[in-house]
Order: sequence, then C-alpha cells, then structure tokens
Amino acid sequence: MPDAPAPPPQTVFLHIGAPKSGTTFVQGVLWRNAELLAEHGVIMPGGSFGAHVAATRDLRGLRREPDDPAPDWDGAWDRLVERIRESSGHVAVISNEVLAATDADQVKRAVESLAPAEVHVIYSARDLGSLLPSEWQEYVKHRFHFDFGKWLSEVVDGPRDEAAGAWFWRVHDIPGVLGRWAAVLPPERIHVLTMPRPGSPPTLLWERFASLIGIDPELVDLSEARTNSSLSWTETELLRRLNQAVDEDAPMWLYHQLVTDVLALKILPGRGEPGRVPLPADRREWAARTSESLVAAVRDAGYDVVGDLGELLAEPGPVAGPAPAPGDPELLDAATHTILGLLDRISMLRTEIGDLQRERNEQRATALPKLMARHLSERNQAVWKMRVGYWHLVERMRGVEAPAPPAPAAPEDAAGDESAEPLDGTVAEEETGPLLSSRTASTTSRG
Repeated sequence: MPDAPAPPPQTVFLHIGAPKSGTTFVQGVLWRNAELLAEHGVIMPGGSFGAHVAATRDLRGLRREPDDPAPDWDGAWDRLVERIRESSGHVAVISNEVLAATDADQVKRAVESLAPAEVHVIYSARDLGSLLPSEWQEYVKHRFHFDFGKWLSEVVDGPRDEAAGAWFWRVHDIPGVLGRWAAVLPPERIHVLTMPRPGSPPTLLWERFASLIGIDPELVDLSEARTNSSLSWTETELLRRLNQAVDEDAPMWLYHQLVTDVLALKILPGRGEPGRVPLPADRREWAARTSESLVAAVRDAGYDVVGDLGELLAEPGPVAGPAPAPGDPELLDAATHTILGLLDRISMLRTEIGDLQRERNEQRATALPKLMARHLSERNQAVWKMRVGYWHLVERMRGVEAPAPPAPAAPEDAAGDESAEPLDGTVAEEETGPLLSSRTASTTSRG
C-alpha cells in the first residue's frame, strides 16, 4: 500500500506591527473569528492574544518585575511554535505589534524555530503626519508625562537611540525593522501593509490583510470589530497630568492594570472635548520629507506592498495654524466626567460582588443535590417540569396541594435581587445603583 502523501508545508504569517497602524483592529477580527478561521485552515495558535504577548516577551528576552502577578512567560515562544506543529491548519498567524522591536538574533531564532514552515512577515505602516500625534498619545497611556513638544524634540531632533526616540525608531524605522527580517527572509516574503487614509471604507484594511493570508475577507463577522481607543487632546492632557502625580515607585504592571487598561482605555474616551492632537505646522515639512525617504527605501528593497505606498506620504492640503492646547476649564470638565465614569464602574463592580456574595451564601446554606437541581431547573425548561412534577407528588402524599414554584424567567426578563447584603459593613447594594452621567457611552469594556 503506497504511503499517504505528505501534508503541504505550513505557512506562518508573523504580523509584527507596527504599533498604531491598525493592529488592534486586525487582531480583534482575527480573535473574534478564530474558530471560523480554523474551520478554513487558518489557525491562531495559543488560544488567546495573551499567548502571543507572552511568546513575544519570551522571544525578546524580557524579564518580569519581581512582584508582577502575571504568569511566567519563560518558554512561551517554544510552546506557541509547538502548537503550530501540532495543528492541522495550512496557515498560522502570530500577531503582536511588539515583534517589530526584535533584534537580529531574535529574528533569526524566530524563523529557525518555525522551520520547515514558510515564514512571511507582515508589517503594517502609517503616514508620519498622523502617526506622530497618535504615538505620543500611546506614550502617555504608558506613563509618559512630558508634553507633545518635548516628546517631538526627543523623537525628531534627538539621537534615535536615546529617550523617546529609542523606542519610536526601533519599531517605526521601516528600513531598519524590515532589514533585520530581510537578513533571513527573501523580500517577496516581507509584506508592507499600508494603512488606508481616513474616509476609506472601514473594511479596507481587513480586506488587504485577508488577501495576504489567503482567505475570503467576507468570511468573517466585522460587526463587533474594534479599534484602539483614541483619546482627544483634552483627555490625553488630563492623563498626562495624572501621570505626573503617580508615585514614581509604583510598579509598571500595576500602572498598566489600573491606569492604562481601565482609565485610559475604558473610562476616559469621550469624557473630554473632542479634537485630535494636531501635528505642529513646523514639523509637517520634516514629516513629509522623512516619509518620502521611508517610501523610497521600501520600493528599493523590493518588498511586497499591499495597498498604496502613497498612503504613507503626508496628506495633501493646507497647513492649519497652531491649535490652542486645552486649558484648565476644559481639563476640569473632563476630570469631572471621568470621576463620574469611575464611580459608575465602582457601582457596577459592587453589584457584581454582591451577586457573588449571595451566590456563595446560597451555596453554603443549601445541600449540594438540592442546589444542583435548582440551578439546572433555572436553566432548562425540561428539568424545571420534572422538578415541578416531583414537587406536586410530594405535596399530594402529604395531603397538601399548593401553587407550583414559579417558572424560570427568560434571561432578558430576569430581575436583579434588590436585597443585597452590605459590603464591608457599609452601604447596601440597593443604595449603589449606576450613577447618572452625561457621558456614559464610552464606559464599555475592552474587546
């Protein structure tokens, strides 16, 4: 009997960034549709975005802070590679924008560890004119407390290996980033994905990405796709001033948990006056000139371009005059609504804690078989009917006939229990309903 034909070699796409170029949107689409993609042969190894973050940290040789409660990521890259080898998918995608910061040795390790798979690199890029304000905002979300002018002087005027310029150019110097991968991969396997300009169809970036990994872009559901939360100039300035007040001894992992993940991403957006951070007029000429050199380097290297390199050039149009920075009245207004948003979130968490306390007390007070029967009947009409029949039989044997227990409410009709016990001996839950705020639409969770 002839041997079965060998499976086709796997293809692995490393989506390496760059930051602030639509990566959050693409990652959201990939992970929300991971099961569907797997059915069509495209796998997201590791089961979560967190697995890709841990693998990237391991690949880059980062070390945890001593008291960081996050799981240890030692060996995470090799575990992710092993998941790819064990899979039956013909395409695997690893996506983390910090992969753009890998050095030459780390790039070599990544490609060699994935052999014999055919490795491709996807680097998404954005025009400098809109990238610079967006990146400063991202720095502020990560504890940077200098204003935009100071940040620009470090990135534009200072050495590229010092201060804020060190990280910016580590991930946004396109020739430098892609040159490290070109040392081990042919140029046709290095793909530059240009970010569409504002006003383009919202699906265009995904359509370009999908064409690269070989799937029908209409296969997935884009209805819940999210982008990275963008802050207005007022909101960014408020966060920057808060950073100045944060204890400098507070560990970064704690800052990320409380300030970045909660305040900056879930509470602040929409609390202040709208308006993007503008690139100063005296920096636009530099941005245009530098963009042209970056585009020329991509063209000369022969990398595969998905999109239009013209989208990486400065946008045409008149140069606006200097925009006034937000003042104290605007910041006070934003701070007021931000406090209300935080109080809304505290109220919601108190309600959740109250529900958990009630459930715990019920479990302690109820025999396990009875508790299981009750929970099953609340979730299943057939089990509820069996429970009612048994209850009627017991009552008839006792010579008593009483109304049956109420049917379980449908999830959308279920009413909350208003008899919560006080938390920490202070205020009862029924006294802590959601606070009314004129700007509550932005208090949604991060996708």
